[in-house]
Amino acid sequence: MQFWALSSALLALCIGIGLSLRNYYPPLPKALDLELVLTGDSTDYADPIVVTGQTGLGDILFVRYVDRTTIVFGYDNWGRTGAESKPIKYQPGARRSLHLEVPALSELQAQWQPEKKRLRVLYDGLPVLDTEVSFYSRAPAAVYFGVNPIGGTACGTKLHGQLYRSDGRELRGGAPDFYTERARISGWFRDEIWRLVGLLLLSTLIGYCSFFLLRLRRRQLRDLVSAGRAQILRHRGFIVSAAICLVCFTCLLTYGRWQVIYPEIFGVFYDYQAASLLNGRLDVPYEALFGESFVYAGKTYGYFGPTPALLRLPFIYFGVGFGQLSRAFMLADYAACLVAAYFILVHIWKTARAADVHPPTWAVVLLTLNAGLGSTLFFLGSRAYIYHEAILCGVTFALWSCYCTLRYLTAPERRYWLGALLCGTLAVNSRPPVGLFALAFLGFAAATQLWRNYTLGLPNSNPLRAGLRFLYSRHIGIGLLSVLGVLSFNGLSYLKFRTFDGAPLKYHVQYDQARLANIQGKNFHLSNLHCNLDAYFLQPMAEFVPTFPYIYATGQYTPFYPGAKIDLSEPMVSVPCAMPSLCLLAGLGLIVGWRKRALRLSLLSLWLAILPMTLALLAAVATSHRYTADFCPFLFAAAIPGCIVVDDFSPHWRKRSLILLSLLSAIAIYIAAAVAIHYQGYGVWGVPEDVRADYQKLRLRVDRLLHFPPHAPR
Repeated sequence: MQFWALSSALLALCIGIGLSLRNYYPPLPKALDLELVLTGDSTDYADPIVVTGQTGLGDILFVRYVDRTTIVFGYDNWGRTGAESKPIKYQPGARRSLHLEVPALSELQAQWQPEKKRLRVLYDGLPVLDTEVSFYSRAPAAVYFGVNPIGGTACGTKLHGQLYRSDGRELRGGAPDFYTERARISGWFRDEIWRLVGLLLLSTLIGYCSFFLLRLRRRQLRDLVSAGRAQILRHRGFIVSAAICLVCFTCLLTYGRWQVIYPEIFGVFYDYQAASLLNGRLDVPYEALFGESFVYAGKTYGYFGPTPALLRLPFIYFGVGFGQLSRAFMLADYAACLVAAYFILVHIWKTARAADVHPPTWAVVLLTLNAGLGSTLFFLGSRAYIYHEAILCGVTFALWSCYCTLRYLTAPERRYWLGALLCGTLAVNSRPPVGLFALAFLGFAAATQLWRNYTLGLPNSNPLRAGLRFLYSRHIGIGLLSVLGVLSFNGLSYLKFRTFDGAPLKYHVQYDQARLANIQGKNFHLSNLHCNLDAYFLQPMAEFVPTFPYIYATGQYTPFYPGAKIDLSEPMVSVPCAMPSLCLLAGLGLIVGWRKRALRLSLLSLWLAILPMTLALLAAVATSHRYTADFCPFLFAAAIPGCIVVDDFSPHWRKRSLILLSLLSAIAIYIAAAVAIHYQGYGVWGVPEDVRADYQKLRLRVDRLLHFPPHAPR
């Protein structure tokens, strides 16, 4: 047994080292001494010497021929300023020394440092370039000598000449051509010692688990398998329905190509933020955000909270998947949302029944399919970029915070409030509105516990003693900590911008004085309440058009509200139309479920907690369909008492209610799918053109099949 356990540990260690070495290339030295031979026999073109990065995010050091005896060295920082040397005389075919200090050579993405550093080029011992330049940090393998695979207009595709190392070998090609296998392996063991330590710990854990499994007797193993099978059978309704949701969400998220590890456009910010946190910084390079950058004191920041970046820290530290993790994290967040909703369902059901009673299969399937496919969570899978990941991550932690708060309400002597506080704070620092709801739920739960303890203590003691216990109760501390959790986002903003405003628009690169004046430089206005109330709740914000997918998000026409100060109004569907089944169950749970004494504290805290978040969204200067996802944690939890009410109906009325709920669920799933695929195929930028083309072909085929006349694209 020990032999096989040791073998499994060694095998895991070897596989881990092999996977790490596969894409490992150590940073190049800050200074390179090469030799250059130029054999150009014509003029008016430029050749690459060193190229780093990728298309749109690259740096190019090139040589441009002025005439047959004159050259100019130049540096191009894609999309930004560059530099050129004065004309220099050269002799075709002559071998000359070339000293290079190019910032991007030694600056990898996961080891990000300030955006500007010194560029120095010495040709034949003479300084030709010596200036401070901007640069893009690069992936480990994204460095090329004498070739230009990333394109651009600065130079051609190859060097008409040769580059030689100091040992006399010619240098041409990418990182694999620069390093020998021996240099890569020795560099990995020298520079990646902590990754090696992590792999050792992981392989030790695998070996220990193998040893534990091998020690199990046949009877024990059979009992373990039987227990696992029993749990699967008990939760089979959730497992099957959640699997259906995950398959559909993954298909949407990956454009039907099932590539979960993939470099999404505008999905790299959290990777850069994690790298900067590892370096003790809060600012990020400009390429992490581009048009969503906030520039303060010469540094670039994002207004997005750091929670998704914190989750990436182990991956960035060990150099795994930089810039390719957005889809994987969104898929993990989505699965965690479904599990959290199921946990909340089981807990509320047991609380209402005052017994260890599992919810019926119809309730499990109904809630899971509505949460996974019939809510705005599914719409978030239409595009794996920073906006959607921030909301989905915030919803995930808000749901787990709600679960811990519910456990705290039923068992206040336990420490579930710690989990609620931690998850709520993480939710705030991912998506502030939904985090505000989660921490408000904890705060109101603490207030209800405090009031219950005070009223229960009055008959047994004098009012003064009861009042003292009231003042020194730990529930007051929990409420105050909830407030501090909400303010943590503003505190982090102060560290970045020296203001407690979470998103100071005056530092946003897109906001000029005219745009700021339109909203008076503020993110919230009470004059927006009427406009946004109609958008989120009172008007459908959807229309039927006889072309696939037939249901379209319309959004709000803001000129109808002359007093409103709306900066951005994107197409959206109102909450009752987007999630009709959940809204009906939530209303039913509030009206009828209030009669159940075991649920009163939960319902009171839950409905009070949604008010601050709702007020913030109604006063905001922007509306979007993705913002309706902020209501998902509340609706998931509030719909469960409605399921309990339906379960208490007589068989006749329960059957009719389930038919109605099934119909509304089907409508919700169709609306979510229609809005998501149209947004992906037509409404959002960054989607590959072939995906857009396939969507237009699908529309034409379905319309011809149903004999609808073609309409102009929407």
